[in-house]
Amino acid sequence: MATEVTVPRLGWSMEEGTFQEWLKADGERVEVGDMLFVLEGDKASQEVESFDAGYLRLPPDAPQPGDAIVVGQRLAFLADEADLEPWKDAPQPPTAPVSRPLEDKPADPKTSQAKPARDKKTISPRALRLASDLSVDWNKIEGTGRGGRIREHDIRTAVALGQTLDPDDSLTGKTEPLSATRKVIARQMAAGSNLTAPVTLHREVDATAMVGLRGQYKQTSNPKKTIPSYNDILIRLAAESLKSHPLLNSQWREKGIFLPDQIHIAFAVETSAGLLTPVIHDADRLSIGKLAGQTTALTEQARKGQLKAEQMQGATFTVSNLGGFGVDAFTPIINPPQCAVLGIGRIQKKVVWQEEQAMSQERLTLNLTFDHRIVDGAPVARFLEHLAVQIEEPPEWLAY
Repeated sequence: MATEVTVPRLGWSMEEGTFQEWLKADGERVEVGDMLFVLEGDKASQEVESFDAGYLRLPPDAPQPGDAIVVGQRLAFLADEADLEPWKDAPQPPTAPVSRPLEDKPADPKTSQAKPARDKKTISPRALRLASDLSVDWNKIEGTGRGGRIREHDIRTAVALGQTLDPDDSLTGKTEPLSATRKVIARQMAAGSNLTAPVTLHREVDATAMVGLRGQYKQTSNPKKTIPSYNDILIRLAAESLKSHPLLNSQWREKGIFLPDQIHIAFAVETSAGLLTPVIHDADRLSIGKLAGQTTALTEQARKGQLKAEQMQGATFTVSNLGGFGVDAFTPIINPPQCAVLGIGRIQKKVVWQEEQAMSQERLTLNLTFDHRIVDGAPVARFLEHLAVQIEEPPEWLAY
């Protein structure tokens, strides 16, 4: 008996992806655990293994490289060697009902009292509520549910991709197709703005001691070891502050506020494919040297396009550093279901007045966006205070 090959869910936020290639040929024998095809989703490409054995049979509607596919979609079959066309005996996947014009339908007195074919769009209650909250005209959106039903995911995707906006036909130019990575980034950024209650606090701190600490790293570092960057130092200090302020490390979930036991920090990396966010797991337990080694390796993998999906999953907090681009203050966007994201500005030498005396200091701006549904402003201010104290007076355990 043939079994279906379907699209698995690779990450908590993945609903769709892009089919890249088959790793087995049509008709080739497949064993349990063999890598079967490559799927791009959640900003990374991943080989998908087979959970069944059999001979791969590709139906006429099998996806081609570059085709969009959704979770649960049937792609192919694993069948017996003698079963060459298993799709002929398989139930057809659901499709949207086709409504014929009334004048094309033969009159039948037996069915004249039957309900007319539905030619209006349908929408789930959750999708309708979201569309109302975001002031979206859902009649413009194509649904991906059974029978073309519009789901909550369809509303979010349409908003993220700008499909609910009327185009300005007076403009001329060209359209650059959206890559799968850019679509994921767009959905996440739209969700961070539209599905949370974001508030951003800015705080300028004295980074003079931190600058001096990094100077010591450069002088005493072993040539075989990675010199920690300012971003490494700030990730490690943020992890330490999260231990004392766990609400900033929490997540908004349907059943309530979830408080993880772990502190996994994602950090933003610019790549040719777009912004990627590899994750440092258990950042609060790492020495600054080990943390620096991990960030360096992950950054290199990200820029070579070698990150695996699992290396960008499970984050409980995010750090985004734009200091290298000369940015002082900005408003970072939350990555749901996380509670907060810390934005790092550039370090800039300034003259400040302390006790009627002018002093030269290295100044740094911290920008923290948080979900006001989870935590209020005062606890967030205390988190920033804790982090600021560590930056201004680096703890001894940061020695390298």
